[in-house]
This record gives sequence, structure tokens and C-alpha cells, in this order.
Amino acid sequence: MSGAPEQNLLARALSRAGDAGEVDEMGTAILDAALARFEQFGLRRTSMEDVARAAKVARVTVYRRFATKNDLVEAVLMREMRRFLDVFTAAMDAVPGVGDRVAEGFLITLRYAQGHALSRRLMASEPEALLPFLTVDSGPILDVARRYLAGVLRSAEGIAPRAAERADATAETLIRLMLSFVLNPRSCVPLQDDDAAREYARRHLAPMIT
Repeated sequence: MSGAPEQNLLARALSRAGDAGEVDEMGTAILDAALARFEQFGLRRTSMEDVARAAKVARVTVYRRFATKNDLVEAVLMREMRRFLDVFTAAMDAVPGVGDRVAEGFLITLRYAQGHALSRRLMASEPEALLPFLTVDSGPILDVARRYLAGVLRSAEGIAPRAAERADATAETLIRLMLSFVLNPRSCVPLQDDDAAREYARRHLAPMIT
């Protein structure tokens, strides 16, 4: 796939994350197979025929549900985004205070990104397919993440009215910092230690909203 179609499909995937309905059992099997292939071989080296074989279905079955490879990649990315938001939401529900939400959200995002197999694969073998969406073309990611995180911050217990009013700007600042840590984890802060990562977030990030 070329760079431009990939940018378009990721933009659509992120803007629609959480809006898509449930996929049927066959669709789920195809998405599972596609994700496994993308993680092992990358985007460019995976064909629709490869996915069909991995899912143990006919090629026409894949095309009935996903008309193009771009559509299939988009569906995989949408599901991965929803999975992260599910993990993040569940964690935030157990952390009522705004300061603790910033600290725990920072840690969860950092660890999820570090452990995400597809992201690691693309960073290692096809960085040109991923890096634009996290840097110069990060608008779609930023928009979705900012709206979501601002809502999480506004719903935190004990947040001051003025802090709630500026939640969007604060959320964007936090996300831009988070992207920096994801892209370049080398730091004077021992972020490999969970407690140290939480303490960094409480000390340096939480004051922006509290």
C-alpha cells in the first residue's frame, strides 16, 4: 500500500473508533487472522489471500466483508483502538481522583504502547507506515485522544471548575508528551519502574490539571 492510502485509512479508523458495530463470528476470525499476519509479516507483505488462508476461509469470504485491503487494515486498527480505550476506561473507573487518574493513565498508556505487538512490528520494519501518524500527520490520533482524555479528566472527582474548562488543552498537552515518551523512551526518568513512572506523572503532569 502507498503512504497516502494508509494515511487515509488510519484517519478514518481513528475518527470512527468505537462507532463501528459488532463484527460477526466470521468477521472476527478474519480480523484475528489479519492482526496475526500484520504482527508477524507487516502490512506490505500481507495479502488478502494470506489472511484468507490464515483464517481458513475462502478468499471471496474475506472480500465479501472487506472489499479492499485498506478496508481490512482499517477494521483491524479500529478494533485495536477500541481495545485500548476499553482497557483505559476500565482502569480509570477504578481511579476516581484526578491526580491519580493522570498518573495511572500515563502508566497504562506507556505500558500498552510498549507491549503492543503490531505497533512494535511496524516501528521495527515499517516505521514509514506508522511514524507520520504519530508526528506530522498525528491530527486524527490527537483529535480522538484529546476528546476522550478531556472527558476522563472532567469526570474525575475533585476537579476544579476552571480546570474542567481547560481540560481539552490540558489533555492535548498530556497526549503530546505521551507520544514523545512512546517514540523515544530513553529518559533520565526510570520509566521502566511502574512506581517511578506514576511518581513522575503525579509530580510533573498532574499539576497541569489539579
